[in-house]
Amino acid sequence: MKNELTKWHAAYIQNAYRELERGTTRKQLEALDIDATGKRVLDVGCGPGNLLVALSVDVPELLVGVDVDTRFLVGGRSHIEKLNQQPVETPRLMCAALPTLPFADETFDLVTCFLVMPHVPDDSVALTELARVLKPGGTLAISGHGLGFPLRYLKRFRLKPLQMYLASLIYRCTGKKWIRNTLQNDQKICDILSSVGVVPEIRHYNKRVLGCVATYWVKAIKREISPKAIQ
Repeated sequence: MKNELTKWHAAYIQNAYRELERGTTRKQLEALDIDATGKRVLDVGCGPGNLLVALSVDVPELLVGVDVDTRFLVGGRSHIEKLNQQPVETPRLMCAALPTLPFADETFDLVTCFLVMPHVPDDSVALTELARVLKPGGTLAISGHGLGFPLRYLKRFRLKPLQMYLASLIYRCTGKKWIRNTLQNDQKICDILSSVGVVPEIRHYNKRVLGCVATYWVKAIKREISPKAIQ
């Protein structure tokens, strides 16, 4: 069945909520100075909704999570219902994905999109869509994989790092993703954000491997006036 949890999904959900209980998820938000108090929040690529549960502590006005994998959504809803302490604002989980989000322009005050960029078909198109649903003055928080990420797999999967580097090179040269797990240069991501009117404010790197960034985190603010309006 499509919505039946696989062992991988079950393990992923369990680990996600274990990190939530340990406070790891909340620390990621604090590192970017994210505050969801009274805000309309969208988490793109929400998985089982653990980030939204962490954000619920701030008492936002609205919490919405979208993911393309319905098994995460079903498993996430079930897990949230079983939490000992129910979130103040219950997250609404729905099936949707970049590059087409089912929301009107300028709907949300805060948009989060963690570890999704490696898997989108086109970085620029995805970031433009995230900016579209964000209100002027709103906050966008994203993260992705840098050049150091595949090095973590050298011992366990010798071919996977090579595959990721090759796919990333092909994407840079052709604009097409051979596999949906490419690496990004965080400066290039920031340049794209600036071009669509979302100005990077904070950059955070929580892991490095052999001196290379494994995971980058960016907080950016949408300009009150779009670049096109200025022109």
